[in-house]
Amino acid sequence: MARAGLDRRTPLATATLMLAANAPDIDIATAFAGQNSALAWRRGWTHGPLAWLLLPFIVTGIMIAWDRWVRRRRTPNADPAPATALLLLATIGVLSHPMLDWLNTYGIRLLMPFSDQWFRGDSVFIIDPFLWTVLAVGLFAARNFRPDVAHVRRIVRTAGGATLAYVALMITLSALGERLAHSVAESRGLRGIQEVLYSPRPGNPLAADLVVKTGDAYHFGALRWLSTPRVTFDEAVVALGDWNSRAVERARAIPAARKYLVWSQFPYVRVEATGTDTTVFFGDARYRAGLAGGLQGMQVDLRSGTP
Repeated sequence: MARAGLDRRTPLATATLMLAANAPDIDIATAFAGQNSALAWRRGWTHGPLAWLLLPFIVTGIMIAWDRWVRRRRTPNADPAPATALLLLATIGVLSHPMLDWLNTYGIRLLMPFSDQWFRGDSVFIIDPFLWTVLAVGLFAARNFRPDVAHVRRIVRTAGGATLAYVALMITLSALGERLAHSVAESRGLRGIQEVLYSPRPGNPLAADLVVKTGDAYHFGALRWLSTPRVTFDEAVVALGDWNSRAVERARAIPAARKYLVWSQFPYVRVEATGTDTTVFFGDARYRAGLAGGLQGMQVDLRSGTP
């Protein structure tokens, strides 16, 4: 964004945008507060409306202090960085963060602290190699092929335009894919469909994994835009489980389990009893398969009372 023209007003544009764009992720500090604390706090308060108002001023204050105590001490004749320009850049940077976070299946609580509802775009894989490649090539070309500013901005804006077009395409495919999956699921006899998750696959923008939620279970499938048939479902079904059982109530009382369930948007539960031992597994159907680490779920041993 700086190379596209936002660096006209101040030499601190790039630094301000980078700091502001990462500022909402300050909630990562909650990882030190205990198991699953980061899940419970992630993409919440620091990504909501209060943060949109507060964080730009904090970033601006940091940049003004840097400008005064570092940059202008190194270059005494340099003009002060205009505070208004820094605040505008900080605001743009901060707002870009929740916009990009919304695009994937992880989700974001856009209205925290006024509402803990999760919002998801289900459109772009959380680390999309095509976006990274387009933007990296644009910046590399702008930096190495021509020295004049106007040409640099044209190259960067072209890369930015290509990125926006790609994101718009992925949002469109997600919306169409969810409708198509819903229709095919109904034709297969699924009733009471509550929600359809379209989860783009890494490195393949024309394929996605599907999760169809009904009143009592999750059904799994895939969508491939260039295949026939486009939508297929496998035989795997995961029951939501009995959330009213005594064992589940006891397991949910454990702090780490409560925190996991704050984050989970497609939750299910399994209870297994072996002799005097009872274990309760909480999972999230979005991450049922694959290397998702702690996102896949957590198990509570009721005998010891520990996860």
